[in-house]
Amino acid sequence: MATVILDLDAALDAQAHMLEEIVADATRVPARDLGPALRLWSRPPSLDALDLRTREATKGLGPILVYAGSGDFHHVAALLIRRAVDQAPERPMTVLHVDNHPDWVKFSPGMHCGSWAARVARFNGVRQIISIGMCSPDMYDSARKGADLSVVREGLLVPFPLRTQAKEECIVAGRRIPTIETLGDALFLDQLDQLIGTDDLYVTIDKDVLSPLDAATNWDQGELRLSRLIRWLNHLIDGRRLRGADIVGDASDMVYGPGPWATTLKWIESCLDQPRQGDLDTEAMWINATANRALHQCLAPHLGSRIS
Repeated sequence: MATVILDLDAALDAQAHMLEEIVADATRVPARDLGPALRLWSRPPSLDALDLRTREATKGLGPILVYAGSGDFHHVAALLIRRAVDQAPERPMTVLHVDNHPDWVKFSPGMHCGSWAARVARFNGVRQIISIGMCSPDMYDSARKGADLSVVREGLLVPFPLRTQAKEECIVAGRRIPTIETLGDALFLDQLDQLIGTDDLYVTIDKDVLSPLDAATNWDQGELRLSRLIRWLNHLIDGRRLRGADIVGDASDMVYGPGPWATTLKWIESCLDQPRQGDLDTEAMWINATANRALHQCLAPHLGSRIS
């Protein structure tokens, strides 16, 4: 097992003394120079530069658990999933995506923190993405938001919202999607067990899926409690091979780039899509560190040794 910090922002700096046992042995990938260009959305040169640095820093490590800072960087998960695929291309894997948003919008060239899941759903070596926990309006406002619903129609991405407009289900791409609250945890987990068609699993988590009682993020947040998520993960990972995991959703100051034009576009987009950010005080950092520690204790023991 190896822990990796993609150092794209200062999100973990204020948590360092609370996460001493985690960060002390972590492999750090210095990338704050790329952070502004990667935040919110990225063009191919910035993504390629981060991919190269990450692969060089983690060469020989096998499966890794990655902390990547703010949820504004969730699209870097695509690079990490590709790395996991490349380590054992003969073993198809399912991606378990835990998020308050489905991250399925269309965006090109490059990737957006809201577009990467639709892209990864079509990766060779990824059988399917299962997205769970969403409460955001994206689930019932998908057309206006520019979602690539072809991945849902083709069964490559299967969403399970926690709840949606207090309804028992929503309809996405002609499919009737029940909410987790309607199913109940036992039936929901039973359906996931049947749906996950591989022995291999990759887990990607945006902590904006969590209630504000359990996380402080840069995005609108859901209602899932941390203890409930841990129970789900323990159940779903047990008996399966965890090929890697990443965690984002640690609030950080939003610095955009590269250059004035991208900075302006990203700032406008953040004003339209993201809630006004409060002060990143000690209590917020403590809440995030508590969640990071609990998720580390849940995920890290399941990561295998080097894949041969």
